[in-house]
Amino acid sequence: MKGRLPYLLLGLALAVRLAYVLQDYPVPPQDTSDYDEIALNLLRGEGFVARENWFGFELRSWRAPFYPFFLALVYGTCGHSHLAVKVVQAAVGAGTAVLVWGLGRRLCPQAALAAGLFAAVYGPLVASANEVMSETWFTFWLVLAAWLLVVPRGRLGPWLGGAAIGLAALTRPVGLLLWPAFALTALWRRGRKGLGRSLWVGLALGAVVLPWTARNYLVHGAWVPIATHGGFIAARSNAPEPAWRQEHGWGIERQFFEQIPSEVERDRHWWQQGMAFIREHPGAYLRLAGERFLRFWYFFQPEYNFWFTLLLPFFVAGLWRRWRAGDFLLLSALIGLSLACFCLILYGSVRFRLPLEPFFILFGAAGAQGLVGRWGRPAWAVLAAAAAVNLVLYWQGEALRSLVLEGLHQWHLR
Repeated sequence: MKGRLPYLLLGLALAVRLAYVLQDYPVPPQDTSDYDEIALNLLRGEGFVARENWFGFELRSWRAPFYPFFLALVYGTCGHSHLAVKVVQAAVGAGTAVLVWGLGRRLCPQAALAAGLFAAVYGPLVASANEVMSETWFTFWLVLAAWLLVVPRGRLGPWLGGAAIGLAALTRPVGLLLWPAFALTALWRRGRKGLGRSLWVGLALGAVVLPWTARNYLVHGAWVPIATHGGFIAARSNAPEPAWRQEHGWGIERQFFEQIPSEVERDRHWWQQGMAFIREHPGAYLRLAGERFLRFWYFFQPEYNFWFTLLLPFFVAGLWRRWRAGDFLLLSALIGLSLACFCLILYGSVRFRLPLEPFFILFGAAGAQGLVGRWGRPAWAVLAAAAAVNLVLYWQGEALRSLVLEGLHQWHLR
């Protein structure tokens, strides 16, 4: 049974995701049109470029490269089919659930099966496979990298882990945060040996990312590590009236493209604009950071998020008891650095939280297991009560949403 367990878990996770995908639930378009256009331009031989949404101005490094290349591979094989993309993503998401189980076996063996099963059916992770967006792949690369760095693999471990971090960064640049998280953990645990291991991880990461950086230099004649999208997010997130407070705050006027036609110069301008606001308005900035912190933990998407609120108390319990226990420290460092980045620089969206939720699940499973270990049978009653309360809250989701929004409005937080 033990040898078949990962395959059974993979089958369960895949079946749940395929069942969800085949329901064909409507999905907001978000960034899909950009990704689609770049993928189709690649297939037409026009290169990695987006222009349709940007008044004909060519953006050649606006998006990180992995996901458009993935779409191009699927479209080149199956035609322009979003269903084909979603089916592949269902398989990738199922692999993530198995990796969560594998990580759990290393971190807390008693909780590994619970973590894997919960990841297999966890609603937000299941739903992400149904979106033509980078979340499913980014989550997979992050969890794979953590698994490769935590589970002993001899001398290949740092190289494989670094390569996985590189692929995560090429999917979303914030994936780079896993490297300093690993370095801090390794230095804390192993001193000089940890420093050497971190350098090997960095070399492998560089080997994956630097070819794309070189491509960007050839295209722009300037240093662009991965993408030119970061400055835009930083500027629109740190402003007197940030974009995430507005209904249509993420658009760019044609006039701005005409004023600064260079893609690289626009990115630099936006970075300077965002950093200038932080320096010149420290009080307003700190308030925005606090609001973003609340946004990160917000439990509506916009509907009541049953799965996340069910997980949250057990995640907090597990984090409290195990944040620096063994290799849990790597997950804690990644969560901490990511939270700082999302709340201090970016806009604290629940979209940023999703790729970290497999790690929340591992902490939550460990927290629940610790509760059962200490209390025995009464602990199962506590777990059942938590689920029952959450079901009632889910049932009263609209009323609860109105109450929460009223409170946020009174405190001028929304």
